Amino acid sequence: MSKREPTNAELLAAAVSIALAARDFIERTDRASHQDTCETLNALHEGMAVAGGSLLHLADRLGLHPEVDRMVKRGQSRAATARAFAGQGGRA
Repeated sequence: MSKREPTNAELLAAAVSIALAARDFIERTDRASHQDTCETLNALHEGMAVAGGSLLHLADRLGLHPEVDRMVKRGQSRAATARAFAGQGGRA
């Protein structure tokens, strides 16, 4: 059996499908149930890993990995800063 590489369209479709399914899964989650919430988080964790891997594979294939990597790091840095200051009120 030969293993073929997925097409660009297949990589994008995988990421989009996971994102759409994740939104639906979140909407159906009973947030009052600790077990249901944990199960949703576990499923999202797995799905995001697959979606992220698909998109990074596509970025590599398109020769955009360095540019995408810089943008991702910048976005993660901004998110970390926002989390660090979340809930702090007051004025500068």
